[in-house]
This record gives sequence, structure tokens and C-alpha cells, in this order.
Amino acid sequence: MKSKNTCVIVSIVFCLFSISTSQAQFLNKLKKRVEQKVENAVIEKAADRASEKATKSMDKAFDSNPFGGSKEKAEASLVADSYDFTWKYSLKMTTKEGEMVFDYYLKPDASYFGFTTAVMESMFTVMDNENKVTVMFMESEGNNIGMVNQMPELDTEEANNESDQFKFEVLPEKTVNGFNCKGVKATNAEYEMVMYFTNETEVSFDDIFKNKTTKIPTQLKDYFDPNEKTLMISMDMQNLKKKKESATMECIGLEDVKRNIEKSDYKFM
Repeated sequence: MKSKNTCVIVSIVFCLFSISTSQAQFLNKLKKRVEQKVENAVIEKAADRASEKATKSMDKAFDSNPFGGSKEKAEASLVADSYDFTWKYSLKMTTKEGEMVFDYYLKPDASYFGFTTAVMESMFTVMDNENKVTVMFMESEGNNIGMVNQMPELDTEEANNESDQFKFEVLPEKTVNGFNCKGVKATNAEYEMVMYFTNETEVSFDDIFKNKTTKIPTQLKDYFDPNEKTLMISMDMQNLKKKKESATMECIGLEDVKRNIEKSDYKFM
């Protein structure tokens, strides 16, 4: 196995399509935790509104969010004192339901990333792979509320099994949205996916999932340099049996930013 980064690419690709089926339970549990654990009236009012917004927006967001969510709560002590980010990676997802843009916040060599989207309004989520938690930071009427859940595990065995079902083909390199990219086509009985990755960025999801190891398809083992960082720039996924479930993803922006989240600014529930 020559490339750790390619391992991560394959893991991320399958993670992109592992949409959780337990989101309704997660949202109900989230709402109950907000309602039950807020003690004073002012915060309770804000929490109720935050819960209502979360239920509406997260229902939509987690149904589409490539990284899903978890319903199992975790201790706030697992949350890092702060999370800082230096890059924003904007990914537009298009399905039959319409378009949604996810803004992912990254930092070179960090074991976490953050994301938000317009439908989440004032909610910012951090997935911390080192501490194995997903942290939601919400703002409502001047009140900052934090919630923490166990981070869903990336099932590498399942990823390997799914990978075995695909036929992989390398594609000619080409420029996509201003980035020089390498292409991969993956096909099985149900899906045909065309993906392009670049190594021209300072950030990727490699460091976040660096402890994950998956089996590399023979066709790809020499395609990516083991020392380079790779970032997906575009993907076209066609469901060969259910056309309405087809989707595309496209990087529409990559910019350097400065964003910092301080744990002490939030009341955890």
C-alpha cells in the first residue's frame, strides 16, 4: 500500500455517500436535550428557538451533508478549548431537490474541521477526529449554546467491501475550476462516479482521517503521490437505477480565512 493519502481519498469518497438513516432520532434527541437541560428562563427561551431552528435546518442539512451526524451524546470535557481555521473550502451539492453549499473550514495538519451552510443559519459544527466528537456551536439572540455528540466512526471494513464492488479507471488529467486535477471513474452495478482531485492546495481531509486505513484498488495505487495532499474539486455521481438519486458536487471556492471558536464562549448542555 503505497499511498496513505489515497487511502484517505477512498475513505472520504465512500463517506460522502454514507448518509445516516437515523437523523430523525438524532434531531428528536437534540430537541429533548435542549428542552430538558436548560435551567434559567432566558436561556431556555433561546434554547427552544435554537432547537426549533436546529430541527428544521439540520433535518435538511444532515440529509444532504456528506459527513452525516451521530445521535449519541458525549461529555463536554472532550471538546477542545479552541478550534482555529485558516482555509474555507466551499462545496456545492446539487440534487433533484436543488442546490446546497457547504462551507468547510480547515487548517493544515489539524485533526478536525468545521462546517456550516446557509440552511443552518447561526450553527457551526466541528468534527474533531482526535477526540472523537461532533460539536455544535449555536447562537440565538445573543446566547451561545454548545452541544456535543460522539463522532460517527468511519467504517473502513465497510469501505473496503464497497470498494471491492467498484471498477476503477484513471482519467486524463484536466483543469477543473482553475485547478490542475487527476481524474478517477468508479463504476458498479448501481453507480457511476467521476471524480477530480487536485494536489495544488495547502489543505485536505488527509490529516483529519490519517489514522484510517483502507484497501487501495489496484488501478489507483500508483496514481497519487504518497507525499501530496489531495482535495476533491468535482464529482458527478449517477445512480444507474434511480436517476432521481443522482448528485453532483463541485468546489466553488477555496480561500484563506481566519476563524476561531472558543469553548469558553459557549454554555454546554
